[in-house]
Amino acid sequence: MFIPVYRYMRKSDIEIILDIERSSNPHPWAKKNFLDCLERDYYCLVQEIQKEVSGFAIQSIAIDESHLLNIGIKKKYRRKGFGEEILNQIILFSKVMGCRKIFLEVRISNIRAIKLYEKEGFRKVDIRKNYYKLREGREDALIMVKRLRDNWKTLLFGDRL
Repeated sequence: MFIPVYRYMRKSDIEIILDIERSSNPHPWAKKNFLDCLERDYYCLVQEIQKEVSGFAIQSIAIDESHLLNIGIKKKYRRKGFGEEILNQIILFSKVMGCRKIFLEVRISNIRAIKLYEKEGFRKVDIRKNYYKLREGREDALIMVKRLRDNWKTLLFGDRL
């Protein structure tokens, strides 16, 4: 079993990341989306296995919330635990940055991803209608949230609120 290595995304990674993105999403992000994330200093993580880019994840952090914007694993590394591994790196970074929760959107038809998120403690909270573009039409997004730490009210008063 190979152990992934993590580093920050560089502009030189964009073409490889685009290949992963195109093989992962029916309506993939454009190159400009990834460049914008780098320019805005979003947390842009690259996963490597034996010096080969195997995956990526991008998140934004605002005050005490983290938003997982995009995540993808190269086809040959899927279903081997590397998606879970990079997701856990994102969760860890969110905790280190002091976030209370992390949220994400996922296509409602992406059952495999939803199961992974649920396994990692995310819970379904809402639906965004017609959120994702498809080749033909649109698809709803499931909004999922994982609590990383309690706020002061929960710490002091528990469930009595």
